[in-house]
Formats: sequence, C-alpha cells, structure tokens
Amino acid sequence: MRLGLVVGAGLLLFSPNVLAATDTTPPSAPQNFRQIGSFAGRQVLGWDASTDNSGSINHYSVLVNGSQAYRPRTTSVNVDDLVRYCHALPGRTYTIAVQAVDPSGNHSASSAPLQVMVS
Repeated sequence: MRLGLVVGAGLLLFSPNVLAATDTTPPSAPQNFRQIGSFAGRQVLGWDASTDNSGSINHYSVLVNGSQAYRPRTTSVNVDDLVRYCHALPGRTYTIAVQAVDPSGNHSASSAPLQVMVS
C-alpha cells in the first residue's frame, strides 16, 4: 500500500516503511538514581546518563507515582520543580523513577525507584 499526496500538478508517493520510525531500540535505563544534593531546602536527584544506539538521548522522563511528571534534558531534577510544575505536595511521600527517551521516541526501562518525602 502506498500513500499519496497531490502537490500542484504532481503526485508524491510514500512507502509506509518510510513514514514509520526505523529505530525501535530503546536506550539503556538510567542507573545509579540517587539524591545528589539539595537546593533551597529541597532534594536534588540525579542519575548516570543513559546510552542509545543513535548516540544521543532526547530527554529524560521523570515518573512520579508511575505517571510522567517532568521532562529534563539533563541528568538531574530538583524536587522543587516537581512541587512547582507537577503538583507534588509538601509533606507527602512519592515514588520517583526515571526513563530515558531517544530521538525516535523509544523509552528505556525505568530506573530503580526512590521513595522521596517532599519537604
């Protein structure tokens, strides 16, 4: 099956496999997820960079209680950002994990989770 697009007086044909992403290999899972410091009284969490067959990681997906909450491009996240942007509430404990996402949108397995009490 081919998909076509009429442009001006011509017809462009696309094969379905050209439209689909060719990279289906997920990046490695983030390792060594831990507290690396604090900022403004809140924890800063960090992890070792993941690797991917494409040579780059597009972003990381921080999961709070299993749902995507934040998308940093670096290997750390300030818990204050989770409070500010992701509705994490002070005084509650959350399970936080991280996944790597490559340029093709492949998600890695999750890191080992951390139980974090938000102050």
